[in-house]
Amino acid sequence: MTLFRMFVGLMFAACLTAAWCPNDATAGDLGIFLTSENRPVTRKPLDAAALARSVTIYRDSYGVPHIESPTDEGVLFGFAYAQAEDYFWQVEDSYILSLGRYSEVHGGRGLNSDLLNHAFEIVPRSKADFARVNPIDQGLMEAFALGLNQYLATHPEVKPRIITHFEPWHVLAFGRQMTLEMCFRYTRLQNNYLPRSNQRIWTATGSNAWAIGPSRTKSGNAMLVVNPHQPWFGFGQLYEAHLHSGAGWNFSGATIFGNPVPSLGHNANLGWALTTNEPDIADLWRETFDDAQHPLRYKYGGEYRDATQWKETISVRSTEGMLEPREFTFRKTHHGPIVSKEDDQHFLSARIADMFNMLMMHELMAMMKATNLQEFQSATAMLQFPFMNIIYADRAKNISFLYGGVIARRDPHFDWSKPVDGSDPATEWQGFHTISELPQLLNPPCGFIQNCNSTPFTTSDDGNPDRKKFPPYMVEDKDDDKRRAKMSRQLLREMHGLTFEQLQKAVFDTTCYWAQHELPNYAKELKELKKTDLDLANEVQPYLDHLLAWNCKITYDSTAATLCTAWYEELYGAGYPGETMQVKYAADVSLQLQALIRAADNLERLHGSWKVKWGDVHRMMRKANIADLIELPFDDRAPSLPCPGGHGPMGVVLTQYYSPPMQIPFFRSLRKQYGMIGPTYLGVYEFSNQVRGATLLNFGEGGEADSPHFFDQAPLLSEQRLKPELFTLEDVHKKAIGSYHPGKPRPDGKLKK
Repeated sequence: MTLFRMFVGLMFAACLTAAWCPNDATAGDLGIFLTSENRPVTRKPLDAAALARSVTIYRDSYGVPHIESPTDEGVLFGFAYAQAEDYFWQVEDSYILSLGRYSEVHGGRGLNSDLLNHAFEIVPRSKADFARVNPIDQGLMEAFALGLNQYLATHPEVKPRIITHFEPWHVLAFGRQMTLEMCFRYTRLQNNYLPRSNQRIWTATGSNAWAIGPSRTKSGNAMLVVNPHQPWFGFGQLYEAHLHSGAGWNFSGATIFGNPVPSLGHNANLGWALTTNEPDIADLWRETFDDAQHPLRYKYGGEYRDATQWKETISVRSTEGMLEPREFTFRKTHHGPIVSKEDDQHFLSARIADMFNMLMMHELMAMMKATNLQEFQSATAMLQFPFMNIIYADRAKNISFLYGGVIARRDPHFDWSKPVDGSDPATEWQGFHTISELPQLLNPPCGFIQNCNSTPFTTSDDGNPDRKKFPPYMVEDKDDDKRRAKMSRQLLREMHGLTFEQLQKAVFDTTCYWAQHELPNYAKELKELKKTDLDLANEVQPYLDHLLAWNCKITYDSTAATLCTAWYEELYGAGYPGETMQVKYAADVSLQLQALIRAADNLERLHGSWKVKWGDVHRMMRKANIADLIELPFDDRAPSLPCPGGHGPMGVVLTQYYSPPMQIPFFRSLRKQYGMIGPTYLGVYEFSNQVRGATLLNFGEGGEADSPHFFDQAPLLSEQRLKPELFTLEDVHKKAIGSYHPGKPRPDGKLKK
């Protein structure tokens, strides 16, 4: 049974669920508060009208919501309302996905995500588990759901596609589905088993993060750079907000639409960034069903166990708009749901570490409320992020790195990169590694930390974790020192007496590491080629000379940047290439130089000249209500802005990926290339007595085309500058363009949808 396709993007796992417990807690310990009669503690339902009156939303000139309330529940109520107000379509789309009903609105291409949702029983388990959640966190989830419902109640012109009323358990389901979407790839199943598969998109997502210590800054303060690279359309889009609770916390940051709390950013004392990593957090077991008389029995420990099988109906929208019910059979063992069939007797079951925890929201709230390194470390010790590196800086001048993840202890005699024998009890997980057992780094002597989705063992120039101390399955990216990381270390080494303003410019650096280091080598190779193939050398000469005269920086006027990128894609693969040269070129320099000629010819054919300016070709354009990047209706005739940045595998810090040109005779022609994945949020923070921040979103806060903030931050990215962040209440109250309560007209223009 072939299930599941995966589109993933994101930078980081969904930030939800509730209640802390130790990482090795049993199911009975998972944040569950019970009475002596073993019944869930009841609590008084929240009053939406009272919450709305308690919340004040200030909007600044870019539409960023600054949400104030005396209580945490009020803040999350207002946060939900603001998200719905800015982009209800995307909020609902992500929740439709989380309820396993994506096929109802998106047809067959949503089916694999729905199959995955049903196989892992996201909906029934979230419904049941919600009653067992810590009542405080139940209240926070309820408040968020009420905020979404408040928006619908006060905007009758909005017509939801499916969800007319949000339930608190939906928030739990949302967190689990987002985790599933982003973590199922760790099973290593081939792409056609993954939801909304698009390998070119997945390989392009990632993040950059820098933490800079006081020895390298002019002020003597620590600084932090947050730069996730996520899809610019669909659920990977980020949303910026500032939350202030009378319960004692004040936090500014970003997250994906639908999340009840921010997942990265800063408070008055500290901040953090997230970058994706590659710990082994999921495995496959090969289950043997060889009893013909009892087809649901599978081998285990010299005996048999009984699998559970059930049927469910999923409605799939046809191209004509009709819903077609389809029945599917699901099966699970004690390891997890069956996700693939190998043959009539062998099936693969999957498990993702802590897939059904109810704890992540509690950890994030503790992180947001932390006032110092010790409190932050206590929060992260909960280890409820399934994966993610955490890069940190604070007002006490500390910088740190943690290779985070919920990583199971395993018998090292097995090859966990492949399915293991499900009948062998020795393949069972043996608890989880604690935070002290994970790679980490605090205040390295060189004064900087970086991570760009690369190995934790080259995070800094000194003091890095010792790779010999960690089991081989723990760090699957141990040898992956990406060019973005090398470029980051190169730039950070050169930073001395760094100012806040200089750091804001540095995050827009477009130096191409590959060009810097490889073009001189090709110049030497061309000299040698002249001795053996003068004709080819003469043909290559003008193109290589053009590249050698370049400063290796991507600027809008640069024609060499366009040529170099086209050559790189020819050598390493089109679309979203990796860092390994294609086999056909790898061992033959003459073929590599011929690829440069071919790249120039392609540019000539497409644009009329091989000398085409970067800014004329690479553009940014926004479209509303797009669930999947393959649907994007870009149009060369429509307005657009020049877009900076280049491919991450080339080692460009300002990482940006573009749609390919398209030439389909009599159907469609796209000569320009449009930004699809790149910096969804850029944040630069300095932690002094009064924290300073400068940020931007790639497009803007409003997701609907009629929003005044639909595209108002795009010029900032195009011009490579950040906007100042409002953080103190004094600044917010003084500089905001207006305030309102949820349900009342907003001061910067009411959205229709």
